[in-house]
Amino acid sequence: MTGPADSGPGALRRRLQCLPAAQRRLALLHELASRVARFLSLPAADAVQPSSSWRELGFDSLQAVDFRSELAAQLALPLRSTLLFEHPDLDRLVTHLLAVLQLDGAPGSTAPKPVTAIPAGQEVVLCVGDSGTYGIGSSNPATHSYPAALQILLRERTKRDWTVVNSALPGHNSRDVLDLLPSQLAEFLPRVVCVTVGANDLRSCPELLPEGSTAHTIDHRESHVPRHMPGLSAALRGKPGDREPGAAAVPMARGPEWAPRHLLFRSAYDNQPVKWQATPESQAHKEEGWRRDEANDVRGALAEFELAFAAVADDAQTRQMLVFLYLKNGRSEAAAPHLQWLIDSWARDQDFATGSRLAMAFEQCGRSQDAHEVAVKVLARDPEDGLTWRCRAESELHLGRYEEASQSIAEAIRLLPDRWSYFWRHMIHFGLGNVDAAIQTIYDAYVVFNDAKVAADDLRALAASVAGSRLRSVLAVSPCEPDVQARLAQIVEDVLASTDGAAAANVLSAHLRRIATLARNAGATPVFVSYHFKQMSEDVMRTVASELEVAFVDMSQLFEQQVAPRRRAEMQAPDGHCNDEGYRLMAAIVADGLQDIVAAASSSSTHSGAAASSA
Repeated sequence: MTGPADSGPGALRRRLQCLPAAQRRLALLHELASRVARFLSLPAADAVQPSSSWRELGFDSLQAVDFRSELAAQLALPLRSTLLFEHPDLDRLVTHLLAVLQLDGAPGSTAPKPVTAIPAGQEVVLCVGDSGTYGIGSSNPATHSYPAALQILLRERTKRDWTVVNSALPGHNSRDVLDLLPSQLAEFLPRVVCVTVGANDLRSCPELLPEGSTAHTIDHRESHVPRHMPGLSAALRGKPGDREPGAAAVPMARGPEWAPRHLLFRSAYDNQPVKWQATPESQAHKEEGWRRDEANDVRGALAEFELAFAAVADDAQTRQMLVFLYLKNGRSEAAAPHLQWLIDSWARDQDFATGSRLAMAFEQCGRSQDAHEVAVKVLARDPEDGLTWRCRAESELHLGRYEEASQSIAEAIRLLPDRWSYFWRHMIHFGLGNVDAAIQTIYDAYVVFNDAKVAADDLRALAASVAGSRLRSVLAVSPCEPDVQARLAQIVEDVLASTDGAAAANVLSAHLRRIATLARNAGATPVFVSYHFKQMSEDVMRTVASELEVAFVDMSQLFEQQVAPRRRAEMQAPDGHCNDEGYRLMAAIVADGLQDIVAAASSSSTHSGAAASSA
């Protein structure tokens, strides 16, 4: 295909626009056939027949999603993860793409128009980060997070249709933000990218994301870590130079005794009738989706559940997992209709299965009060469901109702003693200040499941604020067999050796540099925004911002200046995140920080529009 020799976002679309209308279909067919051949390692484009199904060509569900992502970037066009499922061969895909791009020669499409995820005439701010950006602690993150409030402020101040996209997700570290950013830049084409990240880097100790990688590191069991828990939002610390950025600890020597123990637990209501009927096809996709999610393959899991949804739409289990996985993939707008379906279904018929799934979906969306209300109603009628008891305990933890959460998680463990129930029990103990009980719960879970990785991850989360001697002293009196205690002792020592704040700070710095570069290469202005409370990750952000000449919004200082000490508690949720009022203040501070950038972007758009009109 001839045309401009560029390869950035939208390059393929621009080359198509340069061709006469009569040549576009054949050019796109040849281009996509060549891409499919390269993607599947086929000998040549001739091996790709336009009428052959994707399955016949060799695509699996994960490859279909990856190919869609590559295509979306080249076309600068938002494309659904189910693109290849909905257009099952190359011929139909080309017809669809030409129509969406308005390059198919249909009336009104002779002059190519820009295609983005945002309606024409709007400017976009993309907000990325973790729970503080997502809006945990607000009454509803979709409407009361700082990005939601920022959109209202920008529109009021500029009289323009600014759109603020909230692509943050609780639990994200800098590697997760960097991993998702390229696809988000291609989808939303933002003018500004606001970045708040670093609080989770010490807990998760991410390694450097390799160039070109799309691997996620996030473990969403810890996605709603309460901010006030000491150490879980603690300063990055350590002696400089202890480890290189992203260096892993020395691996344990392991034999068969280290193998994790996989146990199955059944709910008392497993045989209770449900309102939906799964087909063998939908059930197979769900089971594969759960397997991929367990392996932290969030894109592959989402692709499987989208296929399950295509097979059976009225399945509350599938809908709840789509809410969860769209959020994991940073696509809150795609999660919204599935959450609404659960709400509407529960309003029509308050059956057990839909109520349990709605409570889980509310909790995953950060709507803890709503989750608690639904869980209480479900358990009043069906009190033997451990999954709903666990969801109720999570919501009570996030609402700061620790004693109630302790009772609820005890019921959950009685009915469903899986590793997630143990995880939330140790979190609740920590929230109550029972640090030794929290540590012992991690050890108890290891006794049951023999999973060294889970134990190490959970201990690492506590190690930021708990002295190594305390981990050792609790283990010394732990009632477990000598061989189990010996393995736990090795896990503890490896965790303490790997908890290095200097290494985490170096990785954060490297990821922030790449985030800023990606944003600039996509034509966006990066802006670093610190947290509303002081952390050492703020110093890393400030240093990188200064060196790269990135705008820096000193949120912690400005928030402190505008909030009297006696009122700070009034602007926080029980878990230490902001509440609605706190997020409104954050939005005002960010809006002030973006004033010059937004004014320049608006002026640029006005001049561009005037030039286009005169042309």
